Amino acid sequence: MGLFSKKEEGDKRDSRGLNRNLPTAIFQSPTLHVLEGFKQDHASSEPIIRLAKYMRDQFDVHKGDFVTLRKGDRIVRARVDVSSAEDGTDSVARLNPRSRELLAAQVGDEIEIIPAETLILLIDTSGSMMDYISGIQKMQASKNAVREFIRSKFLMGQGDRIGIVSFGEFATFIESPSDNYEFLENRIDALMPNGATAMYEGMNMSIENLASRGGTKRIVLLTDGMPTTTGKMAILNLAKQAAEKRIVIDTVGVGTPFDFMSYDEMLLRRIASITGGTFRRVLDVGQLSEEFRNLALGKNYAYLLPEK
Repeated sequence: MGLFSKKEEGDKRDSRGLNRNLPTAIFQSPTLHVLEGFKQDHASSEPIIRLAKYMRDQFDVHKGDFVTLRKGDRIVRARVDVSSAEDGTDSVARLNPRSRELLAAQVGDEIEIIPAETLILLIDTSGSMMDYISGIQKMQASKNAVREFIRSKFLMGQGDRIGIVSFGEFATFIESPSDNYEFLENRIDALMPNGATAMYEGMNMSIENLASRGGTKRIVLLTDGMPTTTGKMAILNLAKQAAEKRIVIDTVGVGTPFDFMSYDEMLLRRIASITGGTFRRVLDVGQLSEEFRNLALGKNYAYLLPEK
């Protein structure tokens, strides 16, 4: 709770206006060609980026929103405004002098844009999550990992929206995607182990929620077991639907995949492969928080980039 209450302090910038809390060497983000800004922006001390409608739609941003820009080791938050229709569908951005100064960018340079993403943490709450590995309960380790994910997103300060869905005996929407990170952290205790493994229902609920949203969309699926309400083909068909809706699914298998009652590693790998996500095997649940921190920091923009 203290982390979130100190947001104002933690967001201090250096003499060049750069936020030093933001990561600098993590993302593989879409690149934009820098163009001259509008004359009326020259006197503004606020960083401004102007994007044509096509690019605003690609990044799911609107006039007045803020996006994170990066060039080299410099990161700046800039306000989005509308650009010229002449920019069309080109990957270009019009920056005012203040933005270019903070980024040390010249007209003609390339910069990266790090748009916000909307994602759902899809967490297994089946009865087996009460079991222990090396003295650590899988459910408690998962809660700690979710907490680390939320805190990492908060510190990144990029406006990412996080939702939480659990699947045990039933699939339950714990919280819809939000950037109220303190509230989200308080909701973690609602993750309680119970019964079966309704993975299909949890995936379907998450996909339906994300389908109508714009921009980059992702599901992080954590499980220690196999789906018990449907067969594998139904799960893979859902993964195909997610891919069609441009939803990336990262999968995390907890514990050893070689036990009879454990998760199906091949299934998790195929879900990730179909949707353009990653698979992670976590044998030591003590390392789960670190894996979720890495998942928070890494973003997948494959579906955002304009088709060539």
